[in-house]
Amino acid sequence: MKKIIYISIAILTASIFASCNPDLLEIPQKGVDLYEDFYNGSPENAAEAAVTIMQSVGQMYTTGAGFGINGVDWCIGNSRHALTNGPSDDIYWGSGDKGDHVFGLEINEYRPSFGSRNSVIAQQYYVCYQLIRNCNLLLENWEESSDPTIKRARAEARLFRAMAHFHLATYWGDVIKVEKTLTGEERPEVTPQAEVFKWCIDEIAAIENDLPSKSGLNDKALAIRATKEFALALKGKIQVFAKDWKGAKASLKAVINSGKYALVPGTKMSEILHGECDACEEKILDLNYLDFPGVRLTGKNHGQANQADMWRSGNGGFWGKTLPTKIIQSEGWGGGGNPSKSFVEAIMSHEPDSYRRKAWIMSYDEMIEELDWNGFEGQSVEEKKMNPKIGIQPGYHYFGSVGYFSMKRAPRRADLNANTDSNTHENQNVMRYAEVLLLYAEACAMDNDNDGLQYLNMVAERAGAPTYSSLTMENVKQEKRFEMFVEGTRFADLVRWGDAATVLKDQGKEVPSFYDDFYDPNTGEPTGRPHHFIVDYSDAYYTKAGEYGFVAGKNERMPFPYNTVSQNENLNQNPGWN
Repeated sequence: MKKIIYISIAILTASIFASCNPDLLEIPQKGVDLYEDFYNGSPENAAEAAVTIMQSVGQMYTTGAGFGINGVDWCIGNSRHALTNGPSDDIYWGSGDKGDHVFGLEINEYRPSFGSRNSVIAQQYYVCYQLIRNCNLLLENWEESSDPTIKRARAEARLFRAMAHFHLATYWGDVIKVEKTLTGEERPEVTPQAEVFKWCIDEIAAIENDLPSKSGLNDKALAIRATKEFALALKGKIQVFAKDWKGAKASLKAVINSGKYALVPGTKMSEILHGECDACEEKILDLNYLDFPGVRLTGKNHGQANQADMWRSGNGGFWGKTLPTKIIQSEGWGGGGNPSKSFVEAIMSHEPDSYRRKAWIMSYDEMIEELDWNGFEGQSVEEKKMNPKIGIQPGYHYFGSVGYFSMKRAPRRADLNANTDSNTHENQNVMRYAEVLLLYAEACAMDNDNDGLQYLNMVAERAGAPTYSSLTMENVKQEKRFEMFVEGTRFADLVRWGDAATVLKDQGKEVPSFYDDFYDPNTGEPTGRPHHFIVDYSDAYYTKAGEYGFVAGKNERMPFPYNTVSQNENLNQNPGWN
């Protein structure tokens, strides 16, 4: 018996070695295209490569910031929101307390701990260069061609490559300009910010006519793809940043004169960043997540990232036993994006009853009185004001708030994906017509051209706000602040206007909280008084001197990620950063 077994093993071993033909081991992996097969110059694959680029654009807007727990990466914030809105004077980062969501708090308050190891900085920096790499791969593998599909794909690649470089140069200053795929051994040097801006402008000018134009106001299919008008709008924005006022006026006025965009009515302002306004007449470019054919993006934890722009919610969270009916689902983190005392006071003194103010922010009292609450739909105002089952938890002090909440980006039940109570599908807006009008007004103000006044007032009038009698930079700055609240423009504007050191010098010095007068703040017992927010400055967090606020000569530029600087000897850290 043993002999037979030995013989069988010998025969089996011989047959295995005899069959080891290397060619037979080359089994194609199912569902995967080989590099050389995909990058083959065909129009069909060029279109697919363009979709990959759009997915990378989506990552710029939805990549999350968070922390690790037991090996799991928790996405509790939106890194672009934290980078672009966090350092501004318009919001408190909020969260649970002074030690929660530090990745956002240290940016918002300019804490000494903020540095090159912050996760927000690394994520935004790397997603930009990933987008640039995907654009370069397309450009290197599809040569210039008269084929319309290839021509469009190449134009989109150059456009979004320029957009990524503009984002980098805006926040990091002098950055590495990458026009080809790099090898692991290359250590490129930086290009000055002004040269990057000029290169971006020239790149867009070279391809703007290779992109299609919308057919009209209601062309939803092209509101979610790069168009000639988006290219002109982006070029105009970069020209404003480069202080090329005449060039900016020409680019932006071409978008205005196209007649293919319009402001939605003031009565619809509350929907501007929600599903009802996806790809609407005001959107210059909307990143599509669900509703329309063409490019559909998945995004990283899109719904969760949006939730972080609101407030703590859910069972055991900030709210008590119920939630506003239409506003927010039953899950979510939050706190990143509560309007600051400065913003609340400014907009309430200018336009307390405007469409815009009511669409952008609501007080706690307004929420109690004006919204329906789950399980208590149809209650009168007086009933809601005395209802112990709505509002915040008993005795809860809400950190980083003056009793107002950002409604502009708050996740809504109407935006939920089917069969889920946590992920939403509303588009992510890259640029809308109101910003084009405001950029044009600024370029006109700086070029002594009164033509911009009518467009400044067009934005104000739609908002239901007071209009302006003159075109001054102070008026432009005010209107831009109010209109573009938490849309990622305020901090960059303060820096380029030279206002950051003054406006942001005390950022983070005092962070107040509020409580509901319905409950005793110490015992949590009912007081017999109606729901009403009390801003508690005795409970405010006061930061020690030297540990808060914008530092001139440093905070104009973000730090390069630690790993990037440590691996490239030709990349010096920005001044003042560790």
